Amino acid sequence: MKTFKLYLILVLSSVLVLSSCKGTSKALKNKDLKTESIKAILSNYQKTSPDFKSMRGRLKCNYNDGETQQNVNISYRFQKDEVLWMSAKLAGIFEVAKMKITPGNIQFYERIDQSYFDGDFQLVSSFLGLELDYNQIQNLLLGQAVKDILPKNSDLLSLEDHFQILTTFQNGLSQSLLIDAKTFKLKQQILKRKDQIISIDYSKYQIIDNMSFPEDILIQAGDSQEKVSLNLNYRNINLNDDLRFPFRIPNNFKPIKFD
Repeated sequence: MKTFKLYLILVLSSVLVLSSCKGTSKALKNKDLKTESIKAILSNYQKTSPDFKSMRGRLKCNYNDGETQQNVNISYRFQKDEVLWMSAKLAGIFEVAKMKITPGNIQFYERIDQSYFDGDFQLVSSFLGLELDYNQIQNLLLGQAVKDILPKNSDLLSLEDHFQILTTFQNGLSQSLLIDAKTFKLKQQILKRKDQIISIDYSKYQIIDNMSFPEDILIQAGDSQEKVSLNLNYRNINLNDDLRFPFRIPNNFKPIKFD
């Protein structure tokens, strides 16, 4: 079940005013000026989004929940906006889990527990306590904001070398984005709903075919009862190959039941 949670952390959505930013900050109080400033920042930020058809490579993943620490190698394949496929191996040899996600469906199986899940995002969202969809997963892994930014519902802080955009949504979800003032790349996003929090740090980017992709991602998520962290390192990115997404749930595996 831990491997299942490891995968699900990659699809969380949710946020907190940052307390670790150094230097002085200044809030923009004029509403019209604030909205136009946010729109201008977002226009530059959106230009950093990579434009590709397909993507494949490997992720080195370190999982830590305070009790268990595990290193997993993940092969992944993207067909942008259509399919995300992942296969996890221990020691780079033994497949322990596989997952296939489309905009309407999540399929997953885990060999250690001989269990599987085949269903929609609504059930998994209920299990996590946070709403999510395919685009949010894709955005998280590509260094883009999990939730769409609403300028009229957002506040802007101008920091020494970053912009911080704070957005509150009607469903009690809040999102904080930290955007580099020079490159307009996303450096951090923190999302929060009730006591569920996820923090995503993008410490390093890499250039592939003149496009910017995250190289190192730190994901920390949890609530008052349980916290986990994932360190992800992208390796060997290849773009726009013709890809296949093989997936078949093994016989005799049992469905995962949510309490």
